[in-house]
Amino acid sequence: MKTEVWKALNVTAVIVSMTTLLLVKPLPLVAQTQELPQVTTERMTVFVEAHIAISEQRDDFHAELGRTHELQERERIRARFQERIQEILTEHEMSQLEYDEITLVISIDEEQRLIFERILEELSSGGDSS
Repeated sequence: MKTEVWKALNVTAVIVSMTTLLLVKPLPLVAQTQELPQVTTERMTVFVEAHIAISEQRDDFHAELGRTHELQERERIRARFQERIQEILTEHEMSQLEYDEITLVISIDEEQRLIFERILEELSSGGDSS
């Protein structure tokens, strides 16, 4: 009898939760309600340098992670990857927040994305774009 009551209460709670989610108007994204910051060419260049280094680390991380199935070893690899990301950001005098903000800007602002892609191309080709 108790389990039937608990099941009924759980089902009712789920129904109420789902109904509430459907009735609540979604909040607008901050990016949609505020003007996006413009990233200077200097900061974009630093971002791209960090982005390249992080991408290389991410590739190495995935390759190393794919070679092991031992849980403790996978956790050690993840922790080392996170430490390396923080080192890269520190080397580039960039916080995780600034990195994430610029990532958001280039994902939303086409002009900024084009600047990012141009700098990425220049740095990836060794700067021989003159």
